[in-house]
Amino acid sequence: MAYLLLYPVIFVYVLFSSRIRRETAGYLQKRFPDHSKVQLWRDTFYNVMEFGRILVDRGWIGLKKKSGIHGIFDNSQQLLDLVKDDKGVVVLLAHVGNWQTGFADLGRLETKVHSLMEYDPDTVSKHYFDLGGKRNFSIIDARGFMGGMVEATTVLQRGEVVLIMADRYVAGPATEVDFLGQNIKLPLAPFGLAARTGASIAFLFAAKTGRSSYELRIWDVIKTNPETRADTEILKGYAQRYATSLEKYVQKYPYQWFNFYDIWKKNEE
Repeated sequence: MAYLLLYPVIFVYVLFSSRIRRETAGYLQKRFPDHSKVQLWRDTFYNVMEFGRILVDRGWIGLKKKSGIHGIFDNSQQLLDLVKDDKGVVVLLAHVGNWQTGFADLGRLETKVHSLMEYDPDTVSKHYFDLGGKRNFSIIDARGFMGGMVEATTVLQRGEVVLIMADRYVAGPATEVDFLGQNIKLPLAPFGLAARTGASIAFLFAAKTGRSSYELRIWDVIKTNPETRADTEILKGYAQRYATSLEKYVQKYPYQWFNFYDIWKKNEE
């Protein structure tokens, strides 16, 4: 029923809001370069509709202990094997699919899981765990000392897992990578963090695959070498592999990209 209520609301929103069409245009025009204006309007509707469904799921998981939403971790053994290496794992996420639902599943790992993130419990946009859902990980506040990197380094050295969203550049060291045919900026810090500690890197993206189902999947794994931790070119190569994995994801799930601003334009400014 909640999904049905979304259709008229989002239809009117997309029809009359030039802002949302502008915020999605950067991505959709590159993902669908041959689409007409009418087709791109439809693409915007599908994109925002998918986001609406994700928000409904997020709230449902937070408010209902037995939400009926279930997930499949397609290649979970890869991550389990990395954890067993006891060298720490940096799991890089992105603003795609129902990524917060993926958070809930990572509590199954046989080690402590931490999320390096800017966390404000008073924000209007609530996480599923702010709504009452069980949180199976601790939060390292990126607004803390050294951006939380000292604490993240410590837990990785203990062989634990750190989750980081890596598809938005805000500040600090960066590199340019190719994404959907044009360059964007990505932060180098997550890759440097892994390299400094010898931790492995896993690119983990979640996707909504049905009305009440989703899939977690590792799209690539990198085994870092601490001896090359200061090699910027190697770190840039890691970042490009992340961008390539993200591009493969949006080829498969084109309407589950929720980075609602033009990251290509931001790169040019």
